[in-house]
Amino acid sequence: MSSDKLIADIVSEGKHPVVTGLRIKGEQEIGESKKNMEEIASPAQLQYSGLAVFKKDKLIGWLNEEESKAYNYVVDHVKSTVGVFACPEGGKFALEVIRSKTEVKGKLESGNPRIDVNVRTEVNVGEVECKIDLTKTKSIEELEKVAEQKAREFIEQTIHHVQKKYKVDIFGFGEVIHRSEPKYWEKAKDDWDQIFVNLPVHVNVDGKIRHLGTVSNSFLEEMKKKE
Repeated sequence: MSSDKLIADIVSEGKHPVVTGLRIKGEQEIGESKKNMEEIASPAQLQYSGLAVFKKDKLIGWLNEEESKAYNYVVDHVKSTVGVFACPEGGKFALEVIRSKTEVKGKLESGNPRIDVNVRTEVNVGEVECKIDLTKTKSIEELEKVAEQKAREFIEQTIHHVQKKYKVDIFGFGEVIHRSEPKYWEKAKDDWDQIFVNLPVHVNVDGKIRHLGTVSNSFLEEMKKKE
């Protein structure tokens, strides 16, 4: 996040900031020295460590790696990522997200705000370690449904976690309501953090498998044919 974006989030009435966290892995004392930069295999390295959650300019907590990924889906920052999922009948498969687009919409229902998060992804199938025939359209659709459900669940869980634990809108839902319902926002903006805690957020994930890569069938299925 740039310093300009951080300042904008701090002063925003509808969004609190998050900042990428880094931690030193290895020998911190050596890492602070000039010698560390001269080493090919550095004894101390910076490692990504989730997202720091702020209430305006005060650090109040952290999102772990999984929660950080969910946050990035909501705010449309996912460019490419890999996920591992459980197959319907046991085993696992991996999907590589090659495109992702999120649209967040806000509206009033019976005078109360509601948020809809719509995530669309295009993915490639990577490694498959389960009994499934990838030459059949039905099998591909089953994998899509599994991935959609898991993505929806972990996004919903992260939003709920932030609502109940941190009680600050880091997703910018307030900004969405501000744009869609400006008259309501003028009345609600001073109490938005309290409103956010119980804000209904509906998540929809639409994932499409585009390519199977070099995978034509599962490893287990191929092994079974050789028995």
